[in-house]
Amino acid sequence: MTKVVRNINRLIYSPKLSAIVICVLCLSGMLTAKYIEKWFRFSDYRWIYQYGSLLSKGLVLLMVGWSFLHPIIVISEKRKQWKKYWIWILIGLLPFLYFGIMITIAMLRTVE
Repeated sequence: MTKVVRNINRLIYSPKLSAIVICVLCLSGMLTAKYIEKWFRFSDYRWIYQYGSLLSKGLVLLMVGWSFLHPIIVISEKRKQWKKYWIWILIGLLPFLYFGIMITIAMLRTVE
C-alpha cells in the first residue's frame, strides 16, 4: 500500500516537472502578451488583444506566484531529501527572481 501512495504522491507534485512547467508557461505568457500587443492592438481584431492580453498577464502572474510557492512545496514534501532537488528549486524560482530584479531596477531608475 505504501508503494502506491508514494507513486501517487510523486505524480501529484514532481519538482522537475513543476519547475519546467513554471518556466515554460511564464515565458510563453510573456511572449504571447508581447506579440498580441504588436499584432492585434490597432487592428480590426481588437477583442483578441483585449482578451489575450488579460489572459497572458494573468498566466504570468500565476506563474510568478507558483514560482514563489514552488520551493516551499518542494521542501515541505521532500523534507529529508530536498537537497537533491536544489537545482530544480532554483530553476522554479527563476520567474520570481526575474520579476523581483526587474521591479528593483525599475524602482532604482525612478528614484534617480
